[in-house]
Formats: sequence, C-alpha cells, structure tokens
Amino acid sequence: MRRKSLSTGDLARYCQVTPATIVNWIRAGKLDVYTTPGGQYRMELPKFIAFLEDNEFPIPEELQADRTRKILIVDDEEEILDLLVEVVEGSDANYIVRSEKNGYDALIAIGDFKPDIVSIDLNMPKMDGAELVRRLRSNPETKNAKILIVTGMIPTSDLVRKVKRIGVDSFMQKPIDIDEYAKALDKLATFKV
Repeated sequence: MRRKSLSTGDLARYCQVTPATIVNWIRAGKLDVYTTPGGQYRMELPKFIAFLEDNEFPIPEELQADRTRKILIVDDEEEILDLLVEVVEGSDANYIVRSEKNGYDALIAIGDFKPDIVSIDLNMPKMDGAELVRRLRSNPETKNAKILIVTGMIPTSDLVRKVKRIGVDSFMQKPIDIDEYAKALDKLATFKV
C-alpha cells in the first residue's frame, strides 16, 4: 500500500532538488508540511500533488496511479447531461463527477470544485462553451485543466474553429458514443500535467 505522506527526502527526489532546498521551501512557507513527534517534516500526498500542479512540476507516474480525478460536465440538455454523468459514475476509474447546465454556473462550480477535466457543450444559454473555454484558459488556476468539447455543431462552424484556436484537448461530435466518451476521459485523465 502506498504511503499517504512523504518525507523531505521523498519530496526532494520527486522535485529533483536537494533535501536542503526542500527545508528552505518549508521555512519559506512554500510547502504545507506537518512535524512528527520526532521532529521530522512530512507532507500529505494530496497536498504534495497540488504543490506539483501549482508549480508546474511533472507529476511522477507512481503518484498518479490512484489519484482521484475531478470531472465537471457542462451541458444544457438534461438527458445528455444525465447520460454523461452516468458514464463517468459507472467507470472503473477513480473519478468524482459534478455537472452544471450552463457556462455561468460552471464557472461558479469551478471555483470550489477545481476539476482536472471539463467536458463542455458549445451551444448553451447564459455563456456559450467557447467563452467558458476562453475563461478557463486565461485563469492561472484552471489553464491546465483538460478540456473535452462535446457538440452537435458541425466541425467547420465558426464557433468550433474559435474553440479549437483557444485550445482544447479533445473534441467529440454528437450524437455521443458512450464508449468513445469514456475512452476520451480516460485518455485525458492519464495525460501528464
């Protein structure tokens, strides 16, 4: 079973720095650690992964294996939204899923949910998918989220071209093949940050 916390030596090895550098980062408040009764520093694994992501370090494969991925699904069509949520919840992968019916509510949800992957319909009320993608990519906290576009629009439409220019990681055409949708999510979940 994998450890839930890491020593300064572990932290140094994963960051490819010296243990002295880790201690300096701890003293500077850059690493959120606790001290054992013996005076040794330890860092909880989820906090360390968040530190790596925030500082754009690559996340080692061995630390990603059991990592829970958060997926936000945004679609204004309730039947499709329910279907996509069901696909994620039925997956064997370690996912937490949340859903929203429009881009505006999705932005609010992103603030506290902090998804790793966002599945977005392009044609929605209040805020279309292109604007949501633009805002995700322009925010330092969400710029690295993986984005899967799911749309009924034809791939040559202006909106689709605009979104592709902004930067999405995957694109699917409706009607949705649920097996392909699950594969696309699994592929995005294994991308290195």
